[in-house]
Amino acid sequence: MNVVNLVGRIAKDPTTRSFGNTTVTEVILVTERPRIRDGKTEKDPQTGYTLMDSEFHKIVIFNGMGKGVRDHKEKGDKLAVTGSIHYSQWTDSDNIKRYGCEIRADNVEFI
Repeated sequence: MNVVNLVGRIAKDPTTRSFGNTTVTEVILVTERPRIRDGKTEKDPQTGYTLMDSEFHKIVIFNGMGKGVRDHKEKGDKLAVTGSIHYSQWTDSDNIKRYGCEIRADNVEFI
């Protein structure tokens, strides 16, 4: 099963490209999780707040669903995404093999 559920904030304004009849909107989504050290949640010694680690996810949204994101969401807005992980590989112009990972959105919800 290849299912991903993410809730986070948009790191930069969405971008859209077109390839023939297909429109692709890309979003970088930032998620946070508590920092764990030695099996315990790490706290800031001065404030007592839980320290968080951030992760950045490339989200790819196809056609009409991406249009809504492009037109109504911007950096800092919250977004919930359900989709699947997609891995790719290609050879660049210098003949070096490159690899990539993205989340292909099946559903996007505005929060």
